[in-house]
Amino acid sequence: MARTTRALRAGILAAILAFSGLVATAATAADKELLDMLLANGALTQAQYDELLGKEELRKEDLRDVSVSVDAKGLHVETADERFAFRLGGRLQVDASGQRGSIANEATNGAEIRRARFDMEARFFEDYRFKGEVDFAENTATVKDFWVGYTGFDWGRFYVGNQKQPFSLAVEMSSNDIPFIERGTDTDLIIPFVDRAIGFRADFSGKHWYLASGFYGQSVGDNDDGTDAWGQATRFVYAPIVNEDSVLYFAARGAYRDPADNEARLRSETTHISNLFTVNAGTLTGVQDAFLTGPEAAFALGPFAIEGEYNRVFLRRNGAENLDLSSWHVAAVWSLTGERRASTFKMSSGEFKRLKPAHDFRLAGGGIGAWELAARYAAIDLDDADVNGGRQGIFTLGLNWYLNPVVRLMFDWSKILDTNSFNQDAENLDIFQSRVQFAF
Repeated sequence: MARTTRALRAGILAAILAFSGLVATAATAADKELLDMLLANGALTQAQYDELLGKEELRKEDLRDVSVSVDAKGLHVETADERFAFRLGGRLQVDASGQRGSIANEATNGAEIRRARFDMEARFFEDYRFKGEVDFAENTATVKDFWVGYTGFDWGRFYVGNQKQPFSLAVEMSSNDIPFIERGTDTDLIIPFVDRAIGFRADFSGKHWYLASGFYGQSVGDNDDGTDAWGQATRFVYAPIVNEDSVLYFAARGAYRDPADNEARLRSETTHISNLFTVNAGTLTGVQDAFLTGPEAAFALGPFAIEGEYNRVFLRRNGAENLDLSSWHVAAVWSLTGERRASTFKMSSGEFKRLKPAHDFRLAGGGIGAWELAARYAAIDLDDADVNGGRQGIFTLGLNWYLNPVVRLMFDWSKILDTNSFNQDAENLDIFQSRVQFAF
């Protein structure tokens, strides 16, 4: 009986081992078939296929073809082979402003949602890019960046859609990154000609240089009944010094614009919601075309940086004298907490990004974030021939607190130091602004 029992146990064990081997063989065959399918469909690279095939057993995490992560730049989704990726981000900027001076009562003061924007970026088939950006501030939806691009070449990148024109650092830099709440009064001369527009753009860059150029039509949302606008813009940056601690670059810029309806509106507002224009050439009619040019330069060393631009705009008019208008600014920033300004410069786009704190602010056991002091003098001259739009110079002092890479608090004080007879009472006007920014 005992002998029979031992024989039965041995038989059962042999059957179990045989069945286990059969299951393992079947599983291995199924695993290889699955890997073959993933390789054929492009979900695995050959290197990934060889690595997984060498495993004794495949686990669920081995075949995970999508990774999801969240960081200061938003929500990221990416396939294991890195051929497809998606990022969702956004920004919220809440501003408040007030003014003091003899004409301060003419301005609208208060608070507003300056920008409430969602943006998404995608990479597909490795070399193609897409970006879509919509702003919901001021109770309306406005399309901003909306383009597709090809980046498969080492020597260049190409984009088609609604996008920024490459002319000015101050205009091309994102509002998330500029060290002031608003761009300087000098940009009010050029933005009507070189802001976002639908067109084709090509970017090229090397270790010490950057070149961007494009051809453009009208902007998304333009609905004029007259002539179509078109133009061209080019910006070239040469940086003999570019490293993590220091940057020195010089830039040459040029643009041409044939405006819609042969019109151009040139004016400068004290704040975005003030409705107080201290220089105003009104709507110029009979504008045949506009030529824009001017140099640009920047220098950064350690926590300090200085940059400046000079703009010259030549307007040819039908039935009236041509105009020669100008604007410029010089700005300096200093990181009080020691973050290196040069480390934010990207040669691939020829521009500075915002600071990232060395130590994020936290109430318990954290740092104090990054503190930045910024100063700027900007000027614009809209007087020439029969046009008396006025001229002014504005000094701005700003203090920025970067609590972390996402949250920034900003405080600006501006003073109009020089103006002419267009609005003489604007001289010595004080402008106070603050912003809470959440950008990811």
